[in-house]
Amino acid sequence: MAVKEHEVAHAPSREVGRVVGFAQAGLGYLVASFGPYLAGIAAELERPRGELVWLTMTFGVGLVLTAITGPSVLRAGTGRVLRLACAGIALGAAAMALSPAMALAGTGSVLVGLGCAVIALATPSLLRGPGAAKRLVVAVGVASAAGVCAPLAFGALETMGLPGRWAILVPVPVLIAAVVHRSVRGPEDGSSAQGRIPVGPAVSGWSGIVLGVACEFCFVVWGVARLVDTGVALGVASALGASFGIGMAVGRLVGPRFVDRSWAVGAAAGLTMAGTVIVYLGEDPYTVTAGIAVASVGIAPLYPIMLGRLVSVPDLSDRHSASIGSLASGTAILTAPAALGLLDAGIGLREAFLLPIPLMVALLLLSRRR
Repeated sequence: MAVKEHEVAHAPSREVGRVVGFAQAGLGYLVASFGPYLAGIAAELERPRGELVWLTMTFGVGLVLTAITGPSVLRAGTGRVLRLACAGIALGAAAMALSPAMALAGTGSVLVGLGCAVIALATPSLLRGPGAAKRLVVAVGVASAAGVCAPLAFGALETMGLPGRWAILVPVPVLIAAVVHRSVRGPEDGSSAQGRIPVGPAVSGWSGIVLGVACEFCFVVWGVARLVDTGVALGVASALGASFGIGMAVGRLVGPRFVDRSWAVGAAAGLTMAGTVIVYLGEDPYTVTAGIAVASVGIAPLYPIMLGRLVSVPDLSDRHSASIGSLASGTAILTAPAALGLLDAGIGLREAFLLPIPLMVALLLLSRRR
């Protein structure tokens, strides 16, 4: 069903929100699948996980690439680009799920990583307008909720003696549903306005996203390792680590009620730092799990709040704001976990896990300046 132009002149229609929700569900599920997929395919091929870790890095690389090409890519029409990305992800997911052969798995991983990055690029453009922060919280909340399902689906298949990689097929029907929608356009889709980028506000918006996403991926990448350090088996640590995804989903689904409040960033940063301290102090897996859960609820609204502020910068076009947001996320995903890993090698993971605290302090200072 086509979306009439007058319906999207100021804010996106419900149909636009629905299609973005389909795309974000696929993104959230597949990004959360990278970890169990890496472990499974390494076991199938009897190769060290370190040799195959590049299969899970395509999302961060894709974010940087789409940031560079974003303004040009979105000229083709944001809705069209989103649907093409969903089609590419569906094809890539099928390749990853149906065969462990490296040629197919690698090609599928690239398609999934780049496609997910394009969804992240297109989403703020399609949801911009009055109340953008609330719509973005809902969209990424859908992604977080879908992400919780991924490790459960992998585990269920493995328990039944089936290849866990088949679980990657789960979001394919949802992605196809997004593909078949026609004429999905955002509030300013097709705008040709360029103008000068307001450098100061743009840099501030970029910095806020980097700090929020960096903190998130410290937990995404290293949370399970911190639990393993308490003495539990990897399987138990993985199950307990799901508390982060659950907390993120809860935080993002309830976030629309308060993201526009002046105290939202302070409250979120405070919860994040409190959870981080609990993770640091914890000597048993249950205390560390509780800390991860508390931190996840605090982290959850930070990305949509920061992204909402970026897309609301006056005189910043939708294409430029989308590219800046993708560059910020890609920068955080590629650097923060690596920095925490370097700290782990130097001072140990327990002390290294304090890194989110200075990140949150910097975010608070940035928000005060704004």
